[in-house]
Amino acid sequence: MLRFADDTGIIAQDEINLKRALESLDNILQSNYKIKINKKQTEVMVCSKDSENINIKIDDDALKEVPNSSSIFTEDGKNKEDTIQGIEDAKVVFNNKKQILCSNNLNLEIKKKLIKSCIRSVAHGP
Repeated sequence: MLRFADDTGIIAQDEINLKRALESLDNILQSNYKIKINKKQTEVMVCSKDSENINIKIDDDALKEVPNSSSIFTEDGKNKEDTIQGIEDAKVVFNNKKQILCSNNLNLEIKKKLIKSCIRSVAHGP
């Protein structure tokens, strides 16, 4: 009898903790359920602000590292939805102030201060 558990995710703070979590999972699966992790189909993805490659192995077999493309996270560890929402919020704020910001009658320094103020209001919310 074959059993498969697809699309299971393990989240860890760093490479060492991910390795420990995978080793623990592998031990539990093998000892309690006689199931082995398919190392050829198991992949590792890094979501981090720092560009880094990791080397995770199970039974001396390296797991494939995949790019962070279909995730809700960007490569630098930020949430894509939050980033998109921030851009949308900034557009709304800009459009509400567009007449002032695009006016030739307003001093450039005042426009800069207004833009910074708008950015802070978007960053900190209403």
